[in-house]
Amino acid sequence: MKNYDLAIIGSGPGGYVAALYASRRKLKVCVIEKGLVGGTCLNRGCIPTKSLLNSASMITVIKEASAFGVDTGSVSIKFDKMMSRKDETVLKLRTGIETLFRANSIDLIRGQARISGPDTVTVPGAEDIYAKNMLIAAGSKTTSLNTIKTDEADILSSDGILSLRSAPKSLVIIGGGVIGCEFAGLFNTLGTKVTVVEFMDRLVPNLSCEISKKLELLFKKRGIEVFASSGAESAEKKQGVAVKISGGKVIETEKVFVAVGRTPDIESLGLADCGIKTEKNRIAVDEHLMTSVKGIYAIGDCVGGPLLAHKASYDGILACDNILGDSRKVDYSNVPNCIWTDPEIACVGLTEEEAKSRVSGVKIAKFPYLASGKAFLMGKPEGFIKIIGDTAGNVLGVEIFGAGACELIAEAVLAKTMGINIKDWARAVHGHPTLSEIIQEAAHIFCGTPIHSI
Repeated sequence: MKNYDLAIIGSGPGGYVAALYASRRKLKVCVIEKGLVGGTCLNRGCIPTKSLLNSASMITVIKEASAFGVDTGSVSIKFDKMMSRKDETVLKLRTGIETLFRANSIDLIRGQARISGPDTVTVPGAEDIYAKNMLIAAGSKTTSLNTIKTDEADILSSDGILSLRSAPKSLVIIGGGVIGCEFAGLFNTLGTKVTVVEFMDRLVPNLSCEISKKLELLFKKRGIEVFASSGAESAEKKQGVAVKISGGKVIETEKVFVAVGRTPDIESLGLADCGIKTEKNRIAVDEHLMTSVKGIYAIGDCVGGPLLAHKASYDGILACDNILGDSRKVDYSNVPNCIWTDPEIACVGLTEEEAKSRVSGVKIAKFPYLASGKAFLMGKPEGFIKIIGDTAGNVLGVEIFGAGACELIAEAVLAKTMGINIKDWARAVHGHPTLSEIIQEAAHIFCGTPIHSI
């Protein structure tokens, strides 16, 4: 039996970050991984998706170059090269994590972990593992529909769509959440006829109504057809696929992409046998991320909170601190949400609707990208930054819809996390000309001292 201070099940952005952090804190660590190191985020999620979206953004830049005095001629899209570059990027980053494991004396054990006791993990073909503490970072898997089953040939999950070798001529995306909308923009840029079917009454329904409305308008402007308040009832394979949605409408398409969410991947861990409680198919944890069994913690997609890579990393470090005796309580109120549509969307804290329903005396300030010198010279005038606060100047939330939103949100996260008053935020000097000045302008508007607005 091998002995460790900490055994981690899963090597995604929760598990591998926790392993590196714990190792730096002098714990003897092993990581058990049944698949590829890096988990869903690196291999089938964040990184490959954003690699393709980055390629798509290059296409957009080239197509718009003539407006900036640069004549590039016609654009030739090589989808196979985009996919190859995506694969190369994933491989390099995965190799990097494995190198960090070796450099930090972290044992990587490959196979399906099963928790056989409060301090024991078994892996087929390997020695039993004894650990003073455990961390479950098993991640999640794609969710399917009862009415439509994926075959990864014509009806694709988020795994299968990343294995395409050519862009389809038409694509129906079932699910208008973050994943569905990112892929809708990607394939629209590649020239695919895209249709989005969303069960809820609007796209990205977890975001503010204003952002949902603006995104839908932009989608329609770009030729992306949107059917909100519509369920996908069936998908019949013929020469292509015939998708029947609510109301009896049938959409003929080459491929279908089912993007209706993810579910925790915890069935094979033996949780019930060792007394680990679950709630609604998730592992139940307390405010310190400890499960119902002392010394066993769970993080990331297999517990509550947003299904985000950076949230999982936050969880992993917090759980390790608690294992080491530095008591910390989980708080997801400052976890940002980043969406790589075009333009990008990012937010932190409460939406405008949430704030108004929970807090009295809510104040809203918004500044448009159109009035920003940097946005204007970039040719990216679409969007806004909105600061949501209370009458005392406390930051309740920030929404950004526009170029660079996923980078700009970091400043808002820092301001909210540190409790910076919006009046002081307005006084912080921002470089010129930068997109970050839009944040300062919104803060000035909140304080009643607008500069570049009427």
